[in-house]
Amino acid sequence: MSLIKILDIKMNTLKRGTSGDLADFLNREIEEKLSFLDAVEGLPYAKSDIVQLIGTIEICKVKCLTGEINAKRLYRDADYALSLFKIKHPGFDYLTDPALNAYYS
Repeated sequence: MSLIKILDIKMNTLKRGTSGDLADFLNREIEEKLSFLDAVEGLPYAKSDIVQLIGTIEICKVKCLTGEINAKRLYRDADYALSLFKIKHPGFDYLTDPALNAYYS
């Protein structure tokens, strides 16, 4: 999974970007797409941790679309979130992670 694919903006997120229930919508969408993780063993993180990471990245993308942050800041924020996640979960590799591949494919 490349960082370019992670930063790709989905149209359904764009449509929800101005509504007040964005965080709830994102959490439901992420949980739904990652429901298969309940059966996966050996992941270096808890499901709730990866859901939070993806939610953070998705909120940053919406902020970029609404003009709150620029594209350079979006890239830095996403890279920083991935780096922190890697520090907290040393076995995590965003290039091969099954959860990121499932969500962003």
